[in-house]
Amino acid sequence: MERQDIEVFLALADELHFARTAARLHVSAATISQTVSKLERRFGAPLFLRTTRRVALTPLGQQLLDDLGPAHAQVRGAIARATAAGHGITGPLDIGYMSAAVARRVLPLVDTFRDRTPGCRVSIRETAMADLYGPLRRAEVDLSVLPLPVTEADLTVGPVLLSEAALLAVSDDHPLAGRDVVTPEDLTDQTVLFAQDLPDYWTNHHLRNATARATVTVPGFQEILAYVTAGHGVAVVGAQTETLYPRPGLTCVPMAGDATFDYAVVWRTDRLSAVAEAFLRHCS
Repeated sequence: MERQDIEVFLALADELHFARTAARLHVSAATISQTVSKLERRFGAPLFLRTTRRVALTPLGQQLLDDLGPAHAQVRGAIARATAAGHGITGPLDIGYMSAAVARRVLPLVDTFRDRTPGCRVSIRETAMADLYGPLRRAEVDLSVLPLPVTEADLTVGPVLLSEAALLAVSDDHPLAGRDVVTPEDLTDQTVLFAQDLPDYWTNHHLRNATARATVTVPGFQEILAYVTAGHGVAVVGAQTETLYPRPGLTCVPMAGDATFDYAVVWRTDRLSAVAEAFLRHCS
């Protein structure tokens, strides 16, 4: 069997649908049918039962899948490992992230990256909002997915992995809680809460050029939500707060102007390993 014949058989055995198999392999449905017919002529019996409603493996097809599948996976793994080693794409990769929604986006990328580069050991770790850039600068992580903007002389910003609507978190009894939308002007008379040690350009960006009555910093995100719920201020948050960080007494109101919270991959400009560079290509 030629390599293309093997890939067609395995893909169809997985999909059990000619059109989906054709789309997966970027060929025509006719090519799939012709390849299967050629294989069935070679083996002298049908590999698939085909009707207008379903496709199923015959006993011979199941036998071929059981014998061929593991061997094919082993060959692909060997090729992937050799390719990764030849390009220096081996070793550990530590990725930082901030927020549960980012983790949901990063983990599938990590899984598929591991499959394609089996010589890599990938781990993730959560980054505190009050120490966004510390893990990168201390070389504790190779890459970090951080909320924008990031305008630091020693850091480089890569692709955006997540973009979500920006909301204003307020207590249930706050005057703005009943609004359909809040504007930057609505922040003028508010105390706006931020995590400590964030740069001024970061807080100014999320204030949307408004001048708040006061800005107060607290240790981290959970503390921000606690203070907001207690009525000690308001906070600009991402849409994930409503679904992933809900709590009694907290209301989130949409912000005007299609404001967003964006998260991008960031790395130390003078420290980008071959493994990290390969992951960046995988994200693009």
